Amino acid sequence: MGKILIVDDSALERELLMEILHGSAIQNECLHASNGDEAIEILGRNYKDICLILLDWQMPEMSGLEFMEGVLKVPAVAKIPIVMVTASGTEDNKKKVKSINPNIAGYIIKPYEPTILVETIKPFLN
Repeated sequence: MGKILIVDDSALERELLMEILHGSAIQNECLHASNGDEAIEILGRNYKDICLILLDWQMPEMSGLEFMEGVLKVPAVAKIPIVMVTASGTEDNKKKVKSINPNIAGYIIKPYEPTILVETIKPFLN
């Protein structure tokens, strides 16, 4: 079963995502990163096991977009589906994400309904 990498600078948001996943009977193990640098390190060690990345946009030091741009440049990890989970919900922001990653797996705007998150990510879990 693939692992889910949760990348969000807010410990509360990471915990909320975990509660939603476990409350929805999703059994995938979750790895946590509080910033882009930490996420790259985790990805480097676990990329063969990760089936999905849940990514916040607004983080200090390295934004979610910068992280995603870096991921897309590395063939070994570029195919891992990424779902943005962010408060940055303007149409311009959605277009910017789509221009960087035309294959973005989903774009969920905080606050969100847990069922929307679950339905968005289920096709990518294994």
